[in-house]
Amino acid sequence: MEKHRAVFVALIATIIGSASAHAQANRDFDNSWFWGFKTGINTFAVPGHGNTVTPDFGIDWVITRTHGGLYVSANQSIFEKDLEFLDPTSNNGQRTVRVNDMRRISAGAMVFPHHFGGITPYAGLGYAITVLGNARIFVDSANTFPSNSFMDEVENERSRASILAMGGVQLQSKKVALFGQYTILPSNSTFLFRSVLSFIEFGVRLNFGSSIDRE
Repeated sequence: MEKHRAVFVALIATIIGSASAHAQANRDFDNSWFWGFKTGINTFAVPGHGNTVTPDFGIDWVITRTHGGLYVSANQSIFEKDLEFLDPTSNNGQRTVRVNDMRRISAGAMVFPHHFGGITPYAGLGYAITVLGNARIFVDSANTFPSNSFMDEVENERSRASILAMGGVQLQSKKVALFGQYTILPSNSTFLFRSVLSFIEFGVRLNFGSSIDRE
């Protein structure tokens, strides 16, 4: 009997402790402001040269409620890539364009379907504006220069706006959280890199306090 009573008391204590830890984890997540730093890779296809992977880093800002939130981020991918761009006036029908770097501003809504203690999976939909850095146009093999209309077209295709989808998981201990997430942007025929853009990112977020007024 004493043994059974000890087991019962230990079980109750474990349940209470687990519930307390779960409630504390939720308090450190719900209705909060998070600022984060992230790094990872950006994967896309370069016209005429196949798929490539480049380093990517950025910051983000997350406002949470219990089952939803808002997300804003700024990213930069660092690279120098040559791509082949169609130009009927060139002697071989295309020109080489050298592009440096990619910057991305994103905003969206997030959902948190369930909290597993300090572990929170999430998904989101939003909108992203992506801008490439300098685009240097080379002369063709006959050393002919591009037309003004060609240069205008390249300039116009340095930027794009599109929807985004993301999914990830956050592991939190008190005010500090580690996270990993995957973001994808659909292909776009009016962007220099026409393929799907995908980003795999890992980072850390810090809880800077409540996002609501507490009386």
